[in-house]
Amino acid sequence: MPIFYVRHRPVRGKIRVRRVKIAMGAAATAAVLGALAVPAAATTSSEAGPAAANPAYKILKHLDYSGPGKASLRVGYYDRARDKGFGWNKVKKKHNITKYSAVEYIAKSPNRDRVGNTTTYHMTGYAGKYRCRNGVCTLVKQYKMILSVNEKVQRDGQDKGVITMYCVGVVRCPNWVSTALAKENRSLAADDEGTIVEEDAPDNSEAPEGEVVDEADAVDENTPVDPSAPAAWGDTSDGTEAYLGSYEPLVNSMSSAALTATRTASGNEKLSAAYSPLKWTIPASTAEDRYRYVGSYSRLR
Repeated sequence: MPIFYVRHRPVRGKIRVRRVKIAMGAAATAAVLGALAVPAAATTSSEAGPAAANPAYKILKHLDYSGPGKASLRVGYYDRARDKGFGWNKVKKKHNITKYSAVEYIAKSPNRDRVGNTTTYHMTGYAGKYRCRNGVCTLVKQYKMILSVNEKVQRDGQDKGVITMYCVGVVRCPNWVSTALAKENRSLAADDEGTIVEEDAPDNSEAPEGEVVDEADAVDENTPVDPSAPAAWGDTSDGTEAYLGSYEPLVNSMSSAALTATRTASGNEKLSAAYSPLKWTIPASTAEDRYRYVGSYSRLR
């Protein structure tokens, strides 16, 4: 039982002190002692912990690329309110390209053009949807794809890489575009050890501190060509569709067999470093080997 000392008023110039025993319950005792205890360094809920580093410049994958080296696909960011960003978050959140392989397919395009006198390059290709009936496939929808890559070297010694990728004419590509392009891509190199798969890529809407935006990277050409056209025109499916990616505009119609052969050839072709068209092959003289079948990213002669 705790003992407290009680001070009385002075008597004849002296202070009389007497001990008083006070019986207290355990709970009351704890409350009193708790109030008397010296608190440790306080931490309030309003105090913020250390801010997490912005992941924008983290590289998710090194893409095969028709330019020098490889193209970095970084986490990036996309600020929807300000319509600003770069990298995977912009490609995915703004333009609905959801597969690395779709981005890599266009990154390997031989159609590579420099944007003015800058370090930014545009690669182009096409994604098309055919509707096949009675052995004939008719092109019902085609999007021209543009991939923007900035080769400027960053502090980590790697290029800034992918800025954006989009379907010309619309802001958000339909889902089938990613699927079509991804199926066409057959990367010649296995994924890097450090590759972070799409499902694990961080979401990020914050611009990194001190980000420098080159003028060539600030604009997307995505204003609808025909604002009065329904958003889903040509993008509905009835199960008779076949999808194709190409580095040249697609033909309006072809046989089902030709479409299948085109997809097989483009998917399995071993790309040369220069991405040059395949040379014409002269048929062999033997009856058993009279024909050669080739696939190309440019029209064959």
